[in-house]
Amino acid sequence: MREKVIQTKSRSRNRTLNCSPQEIYALSRELVYLMSDISLKTIENKIINQDIFEAAPHLPIGFVDMLVLDPPYNLSKNYNGYLFKAKEHSEYQEWFAGVVRLLKPMLKPTATVYVCSDWRTSVLIAPVLTGEFRIQNRIAWEREKGRGAKSNWKNNTEDIWFCTVSEQYTFNVDAVKLKRKVIAPYRTADGSPKDWQEEAGGNFRLTHPSNIWTDITIPFWSMPENTKHPTQKPEKLIAKLVLASSDPGRWC
Repeated sequence: MREKVIQTKSRSRNRTLNCSPQEIYALSRELVYLMSDISLKTIENKIINQDIFEAAPHLPIGFVDMLVLDPPYNLSKNYNGYLFKAKEHSEYQEWFAGVVRLLKPMLKPTATVYVCSDWRTSVLIAPVLTGEFRIQNRIAWEREKGRGAKSNWKNNTEDIWFCTVSEQYTFNVDAVKLKRKVIAPYRTADGSPKDWQEEAGGNFRLTHPSNIWTDITIPFWSMPENTKHPTQKPEKLIAKLVLASSDPGRWC
């Protein structure tokens, strides 16, 4: 789980990650490397550019309000210099459990944890999450990318496990409601709209978000935003999680 945050690309199509030497110098000042126990002020608005197994022991206890965990999906991949090799199922479960045990002490009693996975690793991490947290839901989001399979259903979804430390947690439902067109609008007795609005472009309603997300898009291989990361996440995905499970001034 080591990630180099600042990197340059020789392929021009990945222009969103290109950094000039001046930019690298300026952005590098926002990186920190932990070698001893630190205060929250030290890492506030900073990026810890370090292996999580090295950094975690130096982080404070009980300070995180929301955690988004995106571990390797048990694929043999090169994560920008860190080679993760696919493991046997039991070995991966134990590796993931070690990650969870390492991070759990940093969570507040009211903290929320989101864990990303694909369908293969979902069945492996679910027992670990059940033992350590309270699973509130599992989100399936549409990841439409790649070619189809000739002898199987095309895999175009990923999972996000919605977990909490306790039954006391933040969930701002109004911040993540979806605006949808009303197909069969109901009206009150006096003929006015019931829970929907009449607009120039049609009739719309703000609906509660479900655990199936089809409003997320990711870059295809030929798009400039695409990177070599095998499980690249869109900004909108992270934004929805932050809006739902965090408040201003909280630690995410």
